[in-house]
Amino acid sequence: MNTEIHNNLEEAKIFLDTINTPDAIQFSEWTKEKTYLRYNGKLPQFPIYNNFIYWCNLGVNIGSEQNKLRPVLILRSSKNSPICTILPLTTKRLNDELWFHVDLEKIDSTVLVEQLKVVSKIRITDPFRRKGKLVVISKNDWTEINSQLEILYRLKPLKNE
Repeated sequence: MNTEIHNNLEEAKIFLDTINTPDAIQFSEWTKEKTYLRYNGKLPQFPIYNNFIYWCNLGVNIGSEQNKLRPVLILRSSKNSPICTILPLTTKRLNDELWFHVDLEKIDSTVLVEQLKVVSKIRITDPFRRKGKLVVISKNDWTEINSQLEILYRLKPLKNE
């Protein structure tokens, strides 16, 4: 094994051994899985459509970032691109009325608009289905999500002072 790789993994192992909590174990499992995805992962063999929901492996993240295998809304996906822009969904509707949270009409989930991110399509594992059909968001949901995106990402011009 490459000495530098070995040293990095050993240092991480020593640190994680001192923590020894369930989330440290999940993190070490994700490190192994992410290594596999990075070097052996394959692009999905199914089409990825805009405005549809898919399962995505977001891994183990930091703080309040959405993680694990979870449903995501595809905002932008191009057939020839290895990446897509997603919005993570919760697995249960939040009904919290927080800014940038959109409760969906067709499924019991909330879109976390503030957590928009770009991911490799290798992370997309399966289409999200209900009663055997792909799930697409409603026009009302799409309008609300677009409204929240506009508010969240509205950029004001910088003043030249």
